[in-house]
Amino acid sequence: MIDGGDRPRAKGPTVLTVDTRRWPIVELVYSGTPSDSDLATHLGEIEAKVLARRQPFVHIIDQRDGSMPDAIQRALIADHQRRMEDAYREYCRGEVYIVSKETRQAMTAVFWLAPPPYPYAFMASASEALAWAKERLAPR
Repeated sequence: MIDGGDRPRAKGPTVLTVDTRRWPIVELVYSGTPSDSDLATHLGEIEAKVLARRQPFVHIIDQRDGSMPDAIQRALIADHQRRMEDAYREYCRGEVYIVSKETRQAMTAVFWLAPPPYPYAFMASASEALAWAKERLAPR
């Protein structure tokens, strides 16, 4: 799980996780450099574990230890977003990214290709991201 600590973290092996233990807060962690196949499998896991529930949720996406997606991977993400747009529009209350400045720029490029149908934000720390996610889930 994404911890509230904002300590620096070491780079490590490639890991892509979908953690639904705090539902409706879904924590996605990306570290290392995934292959295109790994990323495609991960996007399918999001479809099966999150979108298939057909319930409101918020994503916290921790990319602090992840590499910046290349053009092929940005296209994979954009295709996933387009294919699943109706489900995201209906159930996603927002996505908050914990990222470096470089990854933030890459994600902005993805959003140009496939603008998300939900609010999103970029944060520098896990505690800021968690606060943003909880605010998105608060009754209106």
